[in-house]
Amino acid sequence: MVTGTLTDRHNALSAIAVSTPPRLPTPADRIVGRLLRIPAGACRYRGPGLLLLVRRVRLDISDWYGGQWVWLEGEELAATGQRLRWTQALVHVTACVPDRLVPTQRDGHGR
Repeated sequence: MVTGTLTDRHNALSAIAVSTPPRLPTPADRIVGRLLRIPAGACRYRGPGLLLLVRRVRLDISDWYGGQWVWLEGEELAATGQRLRWTQALVHVTACVPDRLVPTQRDGHGR
């Protein structure tokens, strides 16, 4: 037997399904324009690691991963630096740390 009103059950479920912004160790604006080395296992829906020139941090669609994952968009690069394709990647926030950010060749600071 189910107890409580429909509103009570809805409120209980709403309390569980709370969105949480990604807990980035580096501010999003400091990730954009940088190369990010994403190790295997730190990127969902991909097997190998990824070298990504980040063009956009999608905070607007990253709230539903418990603060642990963030969508990034940018150019996937080969190990040689050759641009392969535009891609989106769901990346664990621990991969967005400064020691994984690689300066670009333009000014040495990734901007």
